[in-house]
Amino acid sequence: MTEKVLGILELENKPMMHPGALSAPGTFGFPVKRLTVPGATTNSVVGSSSASVKEAYIACAKQLEGEGVSAIIANCGFSAPFQNDVAAAIKVPLALSSLLLVPLLARTLPAGKVVGILTYDSTKLEERHFAGAGWSTRDISVAVGGIEGSETWRELAEPNPVISPEVVTGDIVSAVESLMKANPAIGAIVLECAGFPLAANAVREATGLPVADYVSLGRLMIEMSPCL
Repeated sequence: MTEKVLGILELENKPMMHPGALSAPGTFGFPVKRLTVPGATTNSVVGSSSASVKEAYIACAKQLEGEGVSAIIANCGFSAPFQNDVAAAIKVPLALSSLLLVPLLARTLPAGKVVGILTYDSTKLEERHFAGAGWSTRDISVAVGGIEGSETWRELAEPNPVISPEVVTGDIVSAVESLMKANPAIGAIVLECAGFPLAANAVREATGLPVADYVSLGRLMIEMSPCL
């Protein structure tokens, strides 16, 4: 049996490589094949993405499929609007955005609890991103917060972010705590950004809540993908 390989479609911005981040060596216990999507940057994907960016995601997904990956994810949750079109172009399982995890976590919660979403920029996360991930705030109650204005937020927009894991973790935990203070009904948390998993355990410790992220998604995709 051939070992399963996870494909990751990445932004042109250099991903964080600190231990625990999505693209860092050793994050997964299985092989990973990374591919940069031309024209996909923090600004172009988080903003109003053009048709050319979507086509680039489709072309790169086809390339990864041709190279034999078992499943594909991306490294920006704001790529969710491309989900249906990219999935239609390939045969291997695809999950572009960690926002796809929201309905799953919502179903695990008791009545009255909501899913908290911590995102790179809460001012840019819209209903179209949720729709791309297959759900709506009409059906699932969520509370959204972001790290905008923080050092991590500023660095992640740079072509080659330079920031320590301690600063990243501090910014994320601080944003989560603010989100929970404003929304005490939060019962679980989804981390949208691919850099956030390095702080996932710190968020679990600080909140005592279940936390899902891109690493959770990548592991799920490999577990469920067919054996070759």
